[in-house]
Amino acid sequence: MSNQLSLTPSYYEALKRLTLELAGVELGADHTFLVETRLSALARKEGFDTLSQMIEELFSRGQTRLAVQVVSSLLQRASRFFDDRKGYETLGDILLPKLHKLYSGSTLRILSYGCSSGQEVYSTAILADKFSHALPNMPIEITGVDFPSWALERAKTGRFTHFEVQRGLPIRHLIEYFDRDGEDWVVKNKLQERIHFEDHNLLSNPSSLGKFQIVMFRGNMKHYSDPAAARIMNYLSGMISADGYLLLGSNEKFEKRSYGFKISPIAPGCYQKEAQSKVGAPPKIAGGTEPDTPTAELSLPQAIRRGHNAA
Repeated sequence: MSNQLSLTPSYYEALKRLTLELAGVELGADHTFLVETRLSALARKEGFDTLSQMIEELFSRGQTRLAVQVVSSLLQRASRFFDDRKGYETLGDILLPKLHKLYSGSTLRILSYGCSSGQEVYSTAILADKFSHALPNMPIEITGVDFPSWALERAKTGRFTHFEVQRGLPIRHLIEYFDRDGEDWVVKNKLQERIHFEDHNLLSNPSSLGKFQIVMFRGNMKHYSDPAAARIMNYLSGMISADGYLLLGSNEKFEKRSYGFKISPIAPGCYQKEAQSKVGAPPKIAGGTEPDTPTAELSLPQAIRRGHNAA
């Protein structure tokens, strides 16, 4: 693609409003080239001849599925295996041994909230497998959720390029847990058996997923508006069991509210649930969109119609 941007300023502003309303994330003024690059790739996958053709389709016809795909493409984050290793050290050295005392003989459930292309989920599964002999009789079930996207569909297949497995994955783990398939590497069945992925609007109520003993939401808070971050934290607090933990990035911490967790982390970025926490109602998101509506049933946000009229 050339350096000549094809999106008009009015369409770019409409995309910013759309992303804020659907996902609670505000795109910066310096993200124009990133937006153009990612959406051009999506346009090709969706069968459009040009990016402009896809954007015209989005704004003129108001397709909800296409709107979700557009926003999901804009939210995709660069992901790598065993990213932020301090978090995995906390998971393996502190959380799993603590919970083994309570859940030996039961299944332990871990949730990766905003799992992107799945590296965090598979890294966690590898760690769990490595600890299975030291912590017997505690099967570990891992669930990854994120907005519907091409990245999430790839995560479900457990297929990664040679470049992707070189980012953070030790060679011994690659040999033990992956099979070579052409130019790609595919996760072996013994690891995939403990993993489950689901499409989920991260601003929607995730209570249908059930309770978890550990929820991982690492390195994500900085991307969200304050109301969106508060909504997500309230939801996550509600789905963590009374003896459970929230694992943020090792450099992340609560600034204004604790959302039902003990105010002092037990390790960098790791918070334990209060025994009897009371969580307030989630705040509304800017723009008036009601995120509790399931993604598949969302009506087209007002931002798209305003963008179409402005353009």
